[in-house]
Amino acid sequence: MDVLTKYRVFGDTRCYMYSVEWQKRGLPHAHILIWLLNKLHSNEVDDIISAEIPDPVTDPRLHDIVTTQMVHGPCGALNPLSPCMADGKCTKRYPRPLVAETVTGNDGYPVYRRRSKEDNGRTIKVKVQNQEIEIGNEFIVPYCPLLSRIFETHANVESCHSAKSIKYLCKYVTKGSDMAVFGIASENANDEISNFQMGRYVSTNEALWRLLSFQIHERYPTVVHLAVHLENGQRVYFTEANAAQRAERPPSTTLTSFFAMCEADPFAATLMYVEMPKYYTWNQSTKKFQRRKQGTPVPDWPQVFSTDALGRMYTVHPRNDECFYLRLLLVNVRGPKSFAHLKTVNGHQCQTYREACQLLGLLENDSHWDLTLADSVVSSNAYQIRTLFAIIITTCFPSQPIQLWNKYKDAICEDILHRLRIQTNNPDIQITDEIYNEGLILIEDQCLTIANKLLIEVGMIAPNRSMHDSFNQELNRELQYNVDTLQEFVRNNVPLLNEQQNKYTKH
Repeated sequence: MDVLTKYRVFGDTRCYMYSVEWQKRGLPHAHILIWLLNKLHSNEVDDIISAEIPDPVTDPRLHDIVTTQMVHGPCGALNPLSPCMADGKCTKRYPRPLVAETVTGNDGYPVYRRRSKEDNGRTIKVKVQNQEIEIGNEFIVPYCPLLSRIFETHANVESCHSAKSIKYLCKYVTKGSDMAVFGIASENANDEISNFQMGRYVSTNEALWRLLSFQIHERYPTVVHLAVHLENGQRVYFTEANAAQRAERPPSTTLTSFFAMCEADPFAATLMYVEMPKYYTWNQSTKKFQRRKQGTPVPDWPQVFSTDALGRMYTVHPRNDECFYLRLLLVNVRGPKSFAHLKTVNGHQCQTYREACQLLGLLENDSHWDLTLADSVVSSNAYQIRTLFAIIITTCFPSQPIQLWNKYKDAICEDILHRLRIQTNNPDIQITDEIYNEGLILIEDQCLTIANKLLIEVGMIAPNRSMHDSFNQELNRELQYNVDTLQEFVRNNVPLLNEQQNKYTKH
């Protein structure tokens, strides 16, 4: 690790992590993952990593190291009995394809240059099952020539270019020790629980490392998790004896301690929440932040030191809307002294964190959803527009859904108005607040189906359910009439109309 980080073999290192493992024979090996400060481009891979047999004339030492330490197998058709074979194929994907130039692979690992014999690629002879065969670059494990010369051992070096490969390596590095399942035979008992026990195999080499407290895992830099919660929404652990005391005075969290430090420490008031671990340590016993006593001095601030420690806030799903907007404020507002301080923008006390985010311009505008609804109005019926609107406000989280509603509510409620006109046989009925309320009720029903959310929970106005009942009563009252009586009224009064009235009646 000193060679890789301090001597900058691959360049300046941003961060790293490694884990030492032991095979069942007791042989140790390490998985190391390094993030470089400057990205390694595809045209630079060949300068650092090679997957070819070196020239035995110009570099005989490296040739000897690679041919003895970095040859896989051989396997495949040359050696079907190789330990890496499963179902007739190599589990390590050897032999690899021979290519003239290094190209970026689809799985995040480059396809390294492996020239064929016809393309001036070199070959060596190896023994397989008492037979001497010739193999080429297709069986060479990628290596770094410099590291191979230094350590003279097997050192597989790969360049990771995608999140998929990095995720795989992080999982491999942090997966923990191997586990072994062993059985205990018994002549009389037939208890499966006692027959099979889960055990852990520790070799003598690993035991020695642990007894001497040698480093087995390490990651750099230190990552401090920072809590995110609403006011009085932190997790509290209590017993029957201290329940009342914990309810009255809950323990501090990293967030509440951050507010207290911003109130008392002028330097902390210049920081954002995620920057706190760089200058302060979190004391788990006292539940408070404390200034670091070692590190790089900060100019113009005596007794303030900085390190490479990182702060990482827990992620919050947008459906947890108020907490999500609180987290958004914490990554944009410096030195907040309280939850109320975060809600205050230019002296105005906002009712919600979402409103504060809107006033600070932290939310994207809704032009995309505006255009989406505008296109839907042209080509879709009211039910489809209503469904689209429900999907947008529940899953796409627009910043100002009420404005979208006010702009398109006539199109959203058009079928309700049309149905009311048909039911009452009155084409002159115009859209009213009661019809808008009916539309809101239908949208809320869809939101409950999609995300189990009320309209008030997604930034909309809540519908009046009681108005819905009275609206139905008025509709029922309009429908309750005697047809025979109305027909008799028409027969008696139509002859009494004058000529002009008769003209409009016929139309």
